[in-house]
Amino acid sequence: MTTGRVVRFGTFDVERRWRPDGLATLPAITDPAADLVTSAMDELLAVTCGPGDVLFTGADVPPSFQAVLQDAGVDVDHRVAPPDPAAPGATVERRLLSRPPEDLRGTASTPYAVLPETSEVVRALGLRAAVPECRAVRTVSSKSWSNELVRELGLFGAGVVVDSVPRLLEEVEALDGETVLLKDPFGVSGRGTIEVSSPGVLRSVSRVLSRQADRGLAVEVLVQRRFDRVADFSAQFHVRADGRVDWYGVRLIENTGFTYAGSRPVPAELGTRLAELGYRAVLEEVGAALAGAGYHGPVCVDSMLLRDGTLVPVLEINPRMSMGLISILAARRLAGPATRARLAVRTLPTDSPHRTFDALVEDLSASRALFRSGGTGLLPLAANTLLSSRGRLYCAVVARDQDEDRMLDTVLDEVVASLAARRVAVGHAS
Repeated sequence: MTTGRVVRFGTFDVERRWRPDGLATLPAITDPAADLVTSAMDELLAVTCGPGDVLFTGADVPPSFQAVLQDAGVDVDHRVAPPDPAAPGATVERRLLSRPPEDLRGTASTPYAVLPETSEVVRALGLRAAVPECRAVRTVSSKSWSNELVRELGLFGAGVVVDSVPRLLEEVEALDGETVLLKDPFGVSGRGTIEVSSPGVLRSVSRVLSRQADRGLAVEVLVQRRFDRVADFSAQFHVRADGRVDWYGVRLIENTGFTYAGSRPVPAELGTRLAELGYRAVLEEVGAALAGAGYHGPVCVDSMLLRDGTLVPVLEINPRMSMGLISILAARRLAGPATRARLAVRTLPTDSPHRTFDALVEDLSASRALFRSGGTGLLPLAANTLLSSRGRLYCAVVARDQDEDRMLDTVLDEVVASLAARRVAVGHAS
């Protein structure tokens, strides 16, 4: 029976799962700690849920997490996907297939992204969801595809996709000393992006790729000059099957290097400039192209404004939900008529995510900065992302004005510093 609920679920590390076999990889440092954080980011979907929606995540959350969400007006039916003893590292989707719950038939569903098993999950649980073919999703998720679209639309910012190490060297040389970025077609959030800042870096990349090519792996790398940007931002919209676009909005992206550090509403002057440059019309063309390739669903398009005023409207296309969309949906859920909301991210090394989360809530409460429905403050959006030496704290910041926003930023930094110091002190004592 159809109900008013929506079922949300989804593995966040999707680009790795979209990546075809047989493709050479750029040099990278394996970071199990970062993988642990990414595996827990499904908890961020809680703030996108409406009253009574069902959220499946990969791990239990502490009672304090559910309590702060309820106090913030986020009422979600949180469930942990059933474990699959035969596949300990399985995705949430695969775990739901192992023991599909029977009480959700007819319920609408909104997955974070489409994986090979997503359609199977929708069928097994009896959910209502229009899911595009994974083959189409894989195609349009590639930076090679989006780069070709940039060329077809005559937009500024295209790079060159190379299929061999000699071609890579030629294209880097053709940029005549400019700083160059090499991008894996299925990299995300800085993973799979290398800045070629010296001949030594280029030699190292060439050696790694050549060894893989000698083993028969295909080389596919996007070569792009590094732009002198003044603003990173992303457009969030939904593409219908007929190519029409339902607009969510634009979010300013805050980065530390190539790593995501937060999203906030775009300043008024940037919004005006984008309107003058016809930004939204370009994205409607992108939506039509995505639909033509067989994709429909949520889209995030990363863009840039350069120091000389030039717009790079399509840097890459993410055919899935995104941190920008989560930021927008969080603002709709948490902010009132006189407040605005944004997402902030901090690094917080921890040994125990649940104990750290409890301490975080206590510290925010003691600082009178913990967000509650109808007010302002800081709302932690995930608990298990605080696992490992690379723990990440994702937090909504709800404020009335810039002064309060800055004050809350200061409180957040002080709380994070205090928690980190206490962890170090405990580590030294042991």
